[in-house]
Amino acid sequence: GDARIKLNLEGNLAIITIARPEKLNALDYDMVQALERAAQMVDAMDAIRCCIITGEGEKSFCAGGDIEAWSKWSPENFGLAWIRHGHRAFDALARLRVPLIAALNGHTLGGGLELALGCHYRVTAPGAQIALPEVKIGLIPGAGGTQRLPRVLGVETALNMIVSGEPVKSEL
Repeated sequence: GDARIKLNLEGNLAIITIARPEKLNALDYDMVQALERAAQMVDAMDAIRCCIITGEGEKSFCAGGDIEAWSKWSPENFGLAWIRHGHRAFDALARLRVPLIAALNGHTLGGGLELALGCHYRVTAPGAQIALPEVKIGLIPGAGGTQRLPRVLGVETALNMIVSGEPVKSEL
């Protein structure tokens, strides 16, 4: 698998770590596929009772899609791959048979927030920024944010975040 997606087991706990701190744990195509495989592996282990997903380093949980990597794809292929495979990976995590906790250890942006929204619980580090900034580059949240964010925060707050792209800062 992709070494930038780590799966560690500690007794009955599985920990998935997005390990690309030099790019704020931004996801490229191979990493998205590795997240789906990690979810499948966790689901297949009967001994696992809980799973945590987090990002490596202190700056970022996940900055979403790696814009530089994805910009090499045609718009059609990007849309098809990110939406199809991103949805599949995030849904595999959301459907785990055990509770999935997102430990948002830093900035949680775009697809990173969409990933966190698919988790059962989210715990946010103080000062972490949370945003769906896609509108600022002419995109919309394409990996579930438009459906999951309103369910978590309510329609008004979610719509404001989606149309403004402005971050919300953790007060905890």
